[in-house]
Amino acid sequence: MKRSWILPALLTLGCSLSANAAIDRNDVPSCTSSLPQELVNHSNERELFIVLDRTMAHSLHDNMKSEMYQQIKRFLEPGDAVQMVQFSSFYNDGYTNIAFQGKTDLPLAPEQRNHVRKSQLAKLDKCLKKQSVFFVNKIGQTLKDSFVAQETPTNTELIGTLSDIASQIVANSSAKRKVVLLVSDMLENSDITSFYGNGRIRTIDPQKELALVSQKSMFTDFANADIYIIGTGVLPGGQSYVSTQKMKQLQTFWQGYFQQSNAKLLGMGRPMLLSQMK
Repeated sequence: MKRSWILPALLTLGCSLSANAAIDRNDVPSCTSSLPQELVNHSNERELFIVLDRTMAHSLHDNMKSEMYQQIKRFLEPGDAVQMVQFSSFYNDGYTNIAFQGKTDLPLAPEQRNHVRKSQLAKLDKCLKKQSVFFVNKIGQTLKDSFVAQETPTNTELIGTLSDIASQIVANSSAKRKVVLLVSDMLENSDITSFYGNGRIRTIDPQKELALVSQKSMFTDFANADIYIIGTGVLPGGQSYVSTQKMKQLQTFWQGYFQQSNAKLLGMGRPMLLSQMK
């Protein structure tokens, strides 16, 4: 991705990589930092958390990755914030980290535009268009980087990782609406419980598994977030999937898990979402 034509236009408005008022970090240069701040709408209405299990690089075909990117692009609106969180096993660089965090500016309201010079408005409008392109390209590049295959992919501790991400990242967001796109096979394999048995995916009893999570105090707080999932049940290599019966039990378990973790599961792709995130 060539950024040379984007950044100068952004910088002409005196922008910097410092955050907007609503967030601590912003990897997207601002278009409004040189404007009188009383004219700028800094509200944080929506934040999208793209949570990526990096072991899925071995499971998702390129067309699946492309459709996921298109889902994200169709979802985004001006003023949205996005955080991209990578996780995996603890092998090498498999630790959980925020790979990207950014927010775009909202256009000025018509009544506010009357207080800005025409020349500055022209620069602002041009900057906002290029900021949008920069935003989606940066998300696309981070997705691509996230799906670089790991040398030694291993099963991940999903429930424990989700607990950390929910409590330390999602719940700390000031956004009025929080949406989580979780990219994972959703196959837990940890000391809490394992959905594997004798080297295969087993048919779980959702209520017994939820009881185990409760006993280990591993339900968390997603702060009333809406959850969408891509990748459920797809196995390494992407050539096979969990059976219909096993998938049904998986869905029942995760619906219960998110309900007891203050979240709403709105879409569970098996492996892809069949409707658009909203």
